[in-house]
Amino acid sequence: MDIKIKLVNLCFFDVNTSNFPTEIKNYYDRVALAQAIPFLPFRKWGQKRPLPKNRGKVIEFRRWGLLAPATTPLSEGITPVGSSLSHETITATVAQYGDWIPLTDQVQDLAIDPVLTTVVQALGEQQGETLAILSRNQMMSGTNVNYAGGVAARSAVVAKVSAADYDRIIRKLKMKMAKRHTEIILPTVKIATQPIRAAYIAIVSPYTVTDLEAQLGSSGYVPREKYASGMALEGEVGAYKEIRFIESTHAMVYEDAGGDVASGCKSTSGTKTDVYVDLIFGKEAYGETMVGGKGTHSVIIKTHKDDDTSDTSDPLNQRGTAGWKDYYTAKILNDDWLVRYEHAVGN
Repeated sequence: MDIKIKLVNLCFFDVNTSNFPTEIKNYYDRVALAQAIPFLPFRKWGQKRPLPKNRGKVIEFRRWGLLAPATTPLSEGITPVGSSLSHETITATVAQYGDWIPLTDQVQDLAIDPVLTTVVQALGEQQGETLAILSRNQMMSGTNVNYAGGVAARSAVVAKVSAADYDRIIRKLKMKMAKRHTEIILPTVKIATQPIRAAYIAIVSPYTVTDLEAQLGSSGYVPREKYASGMALEGEVGAYKEIRFIESTHAMVYEDAGGDVASGCKSTSGTKTDVYVDLIFGKEAYGETMVGGKGTHSVIIKTHKDDDTSDTSDPLNQRGTAGWKDYYTAKILNDDWLVRYEHAVGN
């Protein structure tokens, strides 16, 4: 089940530890609290293209055209003119992202729990969430959009998801020859894949999930619990024909951006309809790249040894830091293979 996360400000390790006295002075209840970590599927499906080190910030993706069918019969003994394969170059520019947390010697020396371990874990999760949201934002920039109920603009959206709308999206992707996903990228250091049942992927909000069975149940929607054992993907909630639905709390929503709110539809203000977005896409619809081909860079930890005499800016060796940084960019490679489906949801 996807859990909505509220990020906790971890920058409480001030130099004077005024925001963190209890940890140092007093015994406390040491029952570990489960951390709410969102499921981030946006980076599981993009084409991975490493940018070698020392090659600048810009990477080129190349999209090849299709050859027209050769329907003219060959003449005996005569070589045909031949064809040329066209291509389009798509460029993307990497940018650098990162964050850090200060650590004091008292927190490291006197804290009852292994604070540095917790900090490193939190930074790693922040890094993963940051890059996933950057990927989502790039996917949201596409121009291939379907509005629920066939309306012409987001400002007119009042309808919930429907089988007819999903049928139109499947047909649109097929007519543009979008390839279905037949493998998933595994969350490992190296780029590895695992075969899956062929389908288009839809990343949807938990609010949308609630409507899927209610709106599509009689039209062929199959919830996850009816799958054969081992057939569901991580985060998958169900399937409709050739679309497999993956739930994420980071699916985009535009509050109060639709038409006048209808009965039973969600609205932040109570006046206009909240518009939720499904991202539905085929294989290689978008790509992502990292400098040096690395999916993540290690968290950078800087702490002093007790006998360190080299840093004159910290003469008593009281301060350290933990942080991360990474180069990253995502890019839509074929706008025809990625559909933004915008719709209302139930309360």
